[in-house]
Amino acid sequence: MSKGHFINRKDELKNLTHGLKRGKDYILIAPRRFGKTALAKKTLEEIKQDPNYLIIHIDLMFYSGGSIKSIAEGIINKCLNALGISGKIRQLWRQVDFSINLKLNYKDLELEPVIQLFKDGSGEDEWRLLEEALELPEKIAKKRNKKVVVFYDEFGEIDYFSERAVKVFRSVLQHHEEVNYLFAGSQETLMNKIFLDKSGAFYRFGELIYLKELTKSDVFSYIAETYPSINPEVIYEMLDLLNGHPYYTSLVLEHFISNPEISQDVNSFYQYIRTVLIPQEEAYLELQILKIKERVNALDVMRILSLKLSPYKELQLKEQQVYSTLRVLEVGGYIRKESRGIYTITDPLLEFFLRD
Repeated sequence: MSKGHFINRKDELKNLTHGLKRGKDYILIAPRRFGKTALAKKTLEEIKQDPNYLIIHIDLMFYSGGSIKSIAEGIINKCLNALGISGKIRQLWRQVDFSINLKLNYKDLELEPVIQLFKDGSGEDEWRLLEEALELPEKIAKKRNKKVVVFYDEFGEIDYFSERAVKVFRSVLQHHEEVNYLFAGSQETLMNKIFLDKSGAFYRFGELIYLKELTKSDVFSYIAETYPSINPEVIYEMLDLLNGHPYYTSLVLEHFISNPEISQDVNSFYQYIRTVLIPQEEAYLELQILKIKERVNALDVMRILSLKLSPYKELQLKEQQVYSTLRVLEVGGYIRKESRGIYTITDPLLEFFLRD
């Protein structure tokens, strides 16, 4: 969401900030662009103001398709940054003065074995390196006599590496006493598998928060009170089209402020959607469509859903084919199951793009 429009997330912000500082762990689940990362970052900014806390932010999407060693390397880099060591371990370990600095200032962190594993790591060594990397936040907390909050963004990506990777994360993190964790993910099915299913490695690890659309009444009240010059009819149209989607709602509101004429009548609003907002977001929308096309029948199913029709009735496919396609789209976070046989597209602009 835009920095200037943190609509209806104040309760979540307060609960996350206070909860993490009280020693709780959280799992934040929401579709793409629902503001989960913005909420998490704002929470971390609030906590960071307390000098007794250190913050470590690791986006696992950045390592998607990589190796276990690449994840470990990323975690180590973020931990070194938290210690005030600038640069990346891949370059730093070659420097003699860096090694001396480690021994003098961070001896009780036992970073030398980590450096050696990174230099030599392959095969089973990369799993040992991951374990050592995951232990670093707890070691840093004890070394610096501070609390540490670690934010793992798009944590569902870890499931794509292997079941072993998820179990290694759990086996290490569950023993930490000075570190609290905030996990976020956009693939609801995967996050539920990891955190909610009784067989999941992180079952009952923390409190789950499902970030939903902004309520239409809250958004309307916020806009009407803050920007009374905006035509209420246009606000209603925006709410019907975007369904309280945090990212798009905030983006459109920014456009309203900078271009007041588009907020004065419904026709101007829809012209703006087609000639400004869609072109601005087209690269992202086309990327989503390309990913959807990778699944057989998926784009046809999405088009039918965008028209508020049933793919079971409208497509000449076997029931099992439709079910399997819906399941794949749900796992990918493109649709959400509302009830038996009823699904909605999670991105309202993508829905409009497919339908228009």
